Amino acid sequence: MRFTAVLFRQHIGYHFKKHWIIQGKRVPTELGAAAELAARGIPVVEARQVLDGDWKREIISKPVGQLPPETALDENHPLYKQEACYQYSDSNVLLEGVRQAQVLLNTIVYEELPSKYEERIEKLKIPTQLDRSMQQSVLAALVFDAEQVKTAKIKDPERPAYTFPRVYGISDQRKISLLLSKMIIHSERFLGRTVTANRKVINGAQFRVPLIKDLDRILCSLRTETFITSTSPISPLDSSVYRSQDQQLPDLFPVRETATIPRSNFYDWTDRYPVRKEYHCSHPHTILLHCAPEDVANQFETPVSDDQKESRAIMKAFTVAASRARQLYGKGVKILPHPITVQVVQTDSKWFQFGVFQLNTLDIIGGNGNQQHNLWFRKPVMNLYSECGYVLGKPTLREYNKDVLRHLANFYASS
Repeated sequence: MRFTAVLFRQHIGYHFKKHWIIQGKRVPTELGAAAELAARGIPVVEARQVLDGDWKREIISKPVGQLPPETALDENHPLYKQEACYQYSDSNVLLEGVRQAQVLLNTIVYEELPSKYEERIEKLKIPTQLDRSMQQSVLAALVFDAEQVKTAKIKDPERPAYTFPRVYGISDQRKISLLLSKMIIHSERFLGRTVTANRKVINGAQFRVPLIKDLDRILCSLRTETFITSTSPISPLDSSVYRSQDQQLPDLFPVRETATIPRSNFYDWTDRYPVRKEYHCSHPHTILLHCAPEDVANQFETPVSDDQKESRAIMKAFTVAASRARQLYGKGVKILPHPITVQVVQTDSKWFQFGVFQLNTLDIIGGNGNQQHNLWFRKPVMNLYSECGYVLGKPTLREYNKDVLRHLANFYASS
């Protein structure tokens, strides 16, 4: 047997222990700092004298961090009011749907858009190249986007307690946001610079309007996902053609008009319109609303009906127009000198609903006779497509409806 060379190997644990002992016996080197501090009149104190002193423990009642502590919801809260208020927010829906919105807001409903809108839509033709580009944009927004998050929970009405596996994909909010932005871009491409120069697009605008009806306080505090403003207001409709005083409001008895609207003592009783009056492009023009299934819910866990979704659009249109009216004519205005018109588009990325709301009065007490009413014109819900997604591994868009882009372009061009 042949002897091998000596390798001078060391045990790592033994070497570390010996090195620790050697380093522990090192004597601190005098750097002259103490003498320098003494020369400057700065006293030097041993660390042990400081630690062994009689210190009082201070208890910090408030947490330390970047976020301030939450304010308790009690009578000392800055938004506390002694009188409770009905607060309609983004996630609320009305129990009776459109009928309840009519009584609550003193509004008459028409089953079609105004005649001038229908005439313009019939004359408006989308070029083939722009139509093909819009179809590709629909696929890009709903299929090709790279977002991967947990989508909404799947529910089966026949098996409400069954838990389905969570599906990853594009969230509904992102789908709707991308789709509406692409539709606005295509409308601007079609209409040209003469129209787009007079429009501004605002995302996430907040509106707030306090109302009093039958001694009840009602606060509408709502958000529009996309708010389009213009340099000039939309011309009001002819009151001789659309005579709202000849029609009657529905009867909700025994249901009150404030049913399913939650009450609270914490609210801000002020008006809010997101654009300054002095800004040249401050007139409300069109609001684009998201209505995904997880955005709204009934208090009693029943499915949200199409009628309730439409009432949500009416409430938001009224809030936008009323906040603008208060900004222009003051808080005490009842009958508006010039009606304010707001166009509404509501969607869940598949179905689209188009409507026009005209605010004639802020007197929402109701009644018949010669009293003024607000107007709501609605178009039946139309689908943008029948199916959009991967079919057998291939991106597919079936039964694309070009009328949706025609209606949106017509709304964008209205003046």
